[in-house]
Amino acid sequence: MKPSELWKLSSSEFNKYRRENDLKNLFEVFEKKLPLFNEWLESHKFSIDFILSTDKPGSFFYGLTDIILFKYENEGRIYFSFYAIEDEAHDKRLKKVKLEDNQQVFQFTPYLIWAQTKLGKKKIIPAAHSGEVDSFIFNIINAPDVPEISRNTIVPGFKVIKLGATEVDNAWALVDRNLDFADLDFLEIKSDSGSNREINILYSSCRHMKITNSEINFTTFKGCHFFNLVVNNSRMYHVNFENCDLFKVDFNEAQLSNLAIEMCSVSGISFNKVEVDNLIYNPPKEERHVNKIGTYQNVADNYKRLRVLYQNNGHRVETSDAYFMERLYEYKYNLHSMRFFAAFKQIWKVDFNYAWPDIRENFTKLWNVIADFISLLIWGFGEKPFRTLLFTLATVIIYSLIYYFSDVTAIGGNYRNCLYLSSIMFSTLGFGDYTPFATSDLKLVLASESLIGAFTFGLFIAGYANKSKY
Repeated sequence: MKPSELWKLSSSEFNKYRRENDLKNLFEVFEKKLPLFNEWLESHKFSIDFILSTDKPGSFFYGLTDIILFKYENEGRIYFSFYAIEDEAHDKRLKKVKLEDNQQVFQFTPYLIWAQTKLGKKKIIPAAHSGEVDSFIFNIINAPDVPEISRNTIVPGFKVIKLGATEVDNAWALVDRNLDFADLDFLEIKSDSGSNREINILYSSCRHMKITNSEINFTTFKGCHFFNLVVNNSRMYHVNFENCDLFKVDFNEAQLSNLAIEMCSVSGISFNKVEVDNLIYNPPKEERHVNKIGTYQNVADNYKRLRVLYQNNGHRVETSDAYFMERLYEYKYNLHSMRFFAAFKQIWKVDFNYAWPDIRENFTKLWNVIADFISLLIWGFGEKPFRTLLFTLATVIIYSLIYYFSDVTAIGGNYRNCLYLSSIMFSTLGFGDYTPFATSDLKLVLASESLIGAFTFGLFIAGYANKSKY
């Protein structure tokens, strides 16, 4: 059936079609190619028919903790609800829920984390021409720029059902449909009214998706692949992206409320005339498509864009936090991207003139790392001036101990006098000609504390003055 014809089916007819066709074939591939998949089924006493009957097959694979699955009947219809166990207390609360006669409860470990633990490695899914990967990715795309004929192949090697390259004119059409493991490329959503029902979409391809003049509510994308997502003149409320690829995302004249981007690979995101309220961005430690250095660079750029977005919306606290994180990830990038050995090695392999640009770049990064570390430590890149007070306290105490253990009899051994002297030296330039130090080697120590004090007070004032720019 064509995508447009499938969307015209009722949700129950749509889900039945998928259970009996593409998903049935997909799970046959899983049985053959996913390591220990049949053992996982047996350990939880699951059958493929049972998994498909939930119309939420992706939920059996996603997550890092055990899942509690409730099965219940209401008005002759069977429903399934999945709850990830957050901690031991949450587990106990879920297990104390009293079940009625028409309810059942199951507890299971998602396949991916179960198999990764069993095999002792993260990458377990075989991928053609790619070795092994740690999640379901789309590694083969046929005719990627032709909406009518483009097709996506998901690891471990299956062409998923094509549901994109068409238009959906009602957000309610997404409700109760099984949209896991699907090709939603070039899907355009146009709906002036949003649903109030929860929607979860797992492990689907969403390239070139457009959301225009629409309202999207209570929707979560997990493990999905986005490229060139365009949101025009739309409102997104409680929309979450978890462990997704978000490459080239454009928000234009949109309203974003309670939007969460968590553990996603994000690159090329832009905001144009966007109103935002409570946007959460939690980057991963290392993105799948780049190494740790590339991750630091991408995350720094993302925080830069968020800083501008917050500033345009007048959110001063969020702007300050985004700027701090931007500078922090720039510091991490410079710190981990220095390659002095490789640069100097070029001198021996080629010559000095060839190696000089790399050497100069590495020294520039080294200087930036030193300057950024001092800035981070003393005043949090200007966004945490309270740190200067802690730095002041630490400096005064350290210098007072130096004076305490000095050989100057006038103050040595009397910590109260040493602490008083250190406080005065830090806060003023006085006591420079203090008689007991006239012939002591500690005169330079006194001078150094005075200079540090003058520098620190300047930073403290500048830090609070810096707040006014937002």
